Amino acid sequence: MQTALRHRVLFALTPLALCLLHAGAASAQTVPGAIPGLNTAVPGGLGLPEAFQGNETGGALAAPLDAASAPVPRGNFVQPSLGMSVVQTSNAYFGTSTPAKSDTIISITPGIAFQTEGPDLRTFGNFALNAQYYARGSYSNTVLPSGVLGLSARLVDQWLYFDAGITSQQNALLTIPAQGTGTATYTTTQYRVSPYIDHRFDDNLRLRARSDNTWTHISGNQTGQALSNGRYSVQSVQLDRRPTPFGWGLDARQEETVYTTSGSLTVRDEIARARALFAFTPHFEAGLIGGYEHYSTSYDSLGHSIYGVQARWQPNVFTRVDGVVERRFFGTGWNVNASQQIARLSLRLNWNRAPSSFLAGLQTIPSGVSLSNLLDGMLASQYPDPAARARAVQNLLSVTGLPSTLPNAINYYTQSATLQDTLTATAVLLDQRNSYAASLFHTKTQDLILPGSKPLNYLLLASADYVQNGVGLSYGRRLTPVMSLNVGVLRALNTGFGLNTGVSIRQTTFIVQVSRRLSPKTLLVVGARRQLLDTANTGILNANESAIYAGLTHQF
Repeated sequence: MQTALRHRVLFALTPLALCLLHAGAASAQTVPGAIPGLNTAVPGGLGLPEAFQGNETGGALAAPLDAASAPVPRGNFVQPSLGMSVVQTSNAYFGTSTPAKSDTIISITPGIAFQTEGPDLRTFGNFALNAQYYARGSYSNTVLPSGVLGLSARLVDQWLYFDAGITSQQNALLTIPAQGTGTATYTTTQYRVSPYIDHRFDDNLRLRARSDNTWTHISGNQTGQALSNGRYSVQSVQLDRRPTPFGWGLDARQEETVYTTSGSLTVRDEIARARALFAFTPHFEAGLIGGYEHYSTSYDSLGHSIYGVQARWQPNVFTRVDGVVERRFFGTGWNVNASQQIARLSLRLNWNRAPSSFLAGLQTIPSGVSLSNLLDGMLASQYPDPAARARAVQNLLSVTGLPSTLPNAINYYTQSATLQDTLTATAVLLDQRNSYAASLFHTKTQDLILPGSKPLNYLLLASADYVQNGVGLSYGRRLTPVMSLNVGVLRALNTGFGLNTGVSIRQTTFIVQVSRRLSPKTLLVVGARRQLLDTANTGILNANESAIYAGLTHQF
């Protein structure tokens, strides 16, 4: 099982070091033989800075024009940029079975971002090349291109809208054969088309229907990994009547994952629900849920009734708690969200338990908890205009020294259907010159098995039975109007169970970083990190790594 795991699992890795480089994230290079929860990306340089709000590496496609919102602000720009960095590491092979070797990694990352925006159409793009040079030949030198191109359109006012996009990125898996070293690459390209309807018949009745379709194509695979092409789609329709005090809702949803490589495995989940709601007070409403679910794969299928409850409590604009708990085919599932704003303190919590699949996760690879989003909510009452609020958030991150993202559980993928139980809690406290941020995360991922049928793990080549627990802490201090200090700590533990019993890894990362804005468009970052690794995983050394780095980004 260990051998199969090492050769079949693809990891999305985002180390705390890259999170703290708030000018941009370095490219992640994945090391075969690692296990989920091990941060092995080499911070080879500063990537393309965020030139505009909206997570342009893919998230912007999920933020369409809202029929019920104010007119979308116009904005047109072309933003070239250049990032350069040097990293001196004591262990370029950190997280592998190869003895430590020091190296100097030089990275140059030119990029360009653009946006055109009008009242009914927005187009955007973000393209970069990350060239990495290893002075002592730890790995082969690489040039990794990446790009995003997308649009959001209002076709019929108050009715019909359209999103589309293309995301392409060349990825590197570092290979260490017995003779020499090398870098194996593959290119992931995703195409997304999402037409949708959003219409309010009156203040209380709303219709939403959406068709999200994403095609994933992996080409130039030199890695030997079993990476799968496929399609992931979600078709949904929802009609809601706001409780005044009685309300109701009807919705139907089909989620489908089709792996088009090696057997064309299909996983489909079809759900129909009805909801009855009652507003007990203007700030609290609750109700009952009933419905039916049909879950099927290429191996087997299962029908199951759905019943549950939902509730929402919002005593003011600063406090909100909402949740859904349902009995489904896999047991009890839930989705609970809570948020609280208290002056300069922001608290958020999300707890979710539901099925997932390789391609579903691949299109939303998490790079961490967005601190930008937390600050955006904190400043909502101060800056009603979204454009002004986005500028205020970026200024706040710049002067506090906090990173734009906080550590989160690291997703990893097998060609399989899994059941995920994920809990994330974050807190941000802003003082006059000192700022504090923390994230706690827990994720339990396990093979999804229908009663009396085979595991839905693709060909049983790798088990997904792992638990991740971790905490990330960040302290920022404004030293001068143009200089800030950041100190960060990541502590993560990953433990296998079931078929992966006995596999574990414990990692601790410390970061100290100083950033100075040399001009309004130029940022200098200097820092050091220390990583400690303790693992029971066969084929990975218990190892340490120390590194110092310096990076410069400039927007023209």
